[in-house]
Amino acid sequence: MPLFQSAQQVANAKSLQTFFQPILELDKEVLRLMAFEGFCHGSDAGNPEFGGDHAQDNTILDMAYLGQVLEIAQELPENAFISLNIQKSTLVLQPEFPTHFLDWLAIAGMPPTRFILEVNTQNGPGQGTEHLDVLQNLRSHGVKVALDDVGIGRTNLDQILEIRPDILKLSPMFTQGLLHDPYRQAILEALVDMTRKTGGRILAKNLESVDDFRIARWMGVALFQGYLFAVPGPIALWREHPFPQEWPLRSFMRRPARMAPPLPESISPDRIH
Repeated sequence: MPLFQSAQQVANAKSLQTFFQPILELDKEVLRLMAFEGFCHGSDAGNPEFGGDHAQDNTILDMAYLGQVLEIAQELPENAFISLNIQKSTLVLQPEFPTHFLDWLAIAGMPPTRFILEVNTQNGPGQGTEHLDVLQNLRSHGVKVALDDVGIGRTNLDQILEIRPDILKLSPMFTQGLLHDPYRQAILEALVDMTRKTGGRILAKNLESVDDFRIARWMGVALFQGYLFAVPGPIALWREHPFPQEWPLRSFMRRPARMAPPLPESISPDRIH
């Protein structure tokens, strides 16, 4: 178990601190607590310095983060999903990951059906299909799969087609500034329509603006996360001040969204020289 021993060394050396942020689900005019996403922060957390292999370093960090989050997540409300981040490179380099992950859950006494695995494809190997076998193994045990930062870097349509996630977490690039940008609105509308047809869901993250929330809601987005609703906090915060299981939308959130001006008319072929 050298990888997991290294992960524990990283966790101890960096004094990792764990934070959780609520993910909310909209049902008509009521927001319900759907999940908590777990984060870890520590001293120089992005540079483990284990042998100079970048992909392997990311894998060690992933293991350290997951171990820390899982240890603390047992205190979260039992009816909330727990969302965990993982690099695609970890799934590629660690085909035995499902076995270790399920063992961790068994020790913690938490069912795999309670977990969402957020795959980040920005770092590490971009080729191969090893990660698909790992994800399929986890799905067979009830773990849901999300694709993080959809729309930037390597997280594009080919990754959606390959991974076929249950949840698309849109990059803030596409959800911030929606009110006045018809291009962003057109892209969001197309993604919502696609996920509706394929059985997936859209999650708008990093939301800070009521206007962006209102228009995303109007366009059919039902999952939300961001400072508009709650900042990430340590487990002590959610223990002392439990996040409401549900609450009706405030009146200012229910107002109809104002759409941006329409896109300019397409240029006809006879005008192209």
